[in-house]
Amino acid sequence: MFDRFESRVTLTGRLTAQTALRIGAGRATRVMGTDLPVVRDAVGKPYIPGSSFKGVLRASVEAIVRSVVPHRKGACLPVNEGEQCILRGAPGTNEARAKNQTWTYPQAGVPPHEKVGIRDLQADLPGELGKRDQELARRVQDESCLVCRVFGSAWLASKISIRDLLVDEDMWFGQFEVRNGVAIDRDTETASTGLLYDFEVTPAGTRFGCEIVVENAEDWELGLLMVGLRPFEQGEAALGGARSRGLGVVKIDWNSRTRVDKAHLLDWATDGAPATTITNDDVKNWIKKFRARLEGESSAQPLI
Repeated sequence: MFDRFESRVTLTGRLTAQTALRIGAGRATRVMGTDLPVVRDAVGKPYIPGSSFKGVLRASVEAIVRSVVPHRKGACLPVNEGEQCILRGAPGTNEARAKNQTWTYPQAGVPPHEKVGIRDLQADLPGELGKRDQELARRVQDESCLVCRVFGSAWLASKISIRDLLVDEDMWFGQFEVRNGVAIDRDTETASTGLLYDFEVTPAGTRFGCEIVVENAEDWELGLLMVGLRPFEQGEAALGGARSRGLGVVKIDWNSRTRVDKAHLLDWATDGAPATTITNDDVKNWIKKFRARLEGESSAQPLI
């Protein structure tokens, strides 16, 4: 998958907090200060971890895919033991049987012997080392769900890299907001004694730089990414904590969208030739291919 260069897509832009944003750093360790500070870099400026952005982006894509492709080949639940598209053990072993009796969602009632484990994929591989690796990689990719093929899993490297979103220094004035919170007593419907706390937020209007790099992706995989980014482009996505209180609404505006393919690799790498600009027609074509892939998977016999 990554031993040869096929293509590289780079998206750069600005993410703006439409409402106050809270990416928490856990409880405060200092005596003075807020109870729940936001995450900061080494010089005290706020930033958005790339992992936080990628997690929300992946969850958005998973929800869309599961609504169309309800079986294992659509979108697994990678954080739940026994509900990944490829299990850590072999479903036929006693260890796997003890841990993975049934799937809760989206494959309720699937018995252990019908699941796919990494040990199953390692069986009967060719004897030659190079061929073994290639064949195992092919099997893992074939058995992985659509989302894991793009965002990665325990067995498959992600094709998407998202850098930490650093604050735009031209729009940052060094000020955070502090808001109060309180737990409500369910019996008296009043503030509970001793449960008043405060938490820190990054003010609305703060801007962060955003860069997403996608390597060796097929057209339908790029379409999957573009569908997942659409809520961010329309200002409908939310990041961080306290989202039910209205925090975390963000919007992305792209400054540059470029692509380098294998045909232009040498010009780009050796002569510094500019990458090809991605057009709206390109995006529409990718989304069209992603939709066709979804419809094909949804009409296929569930592979469980």
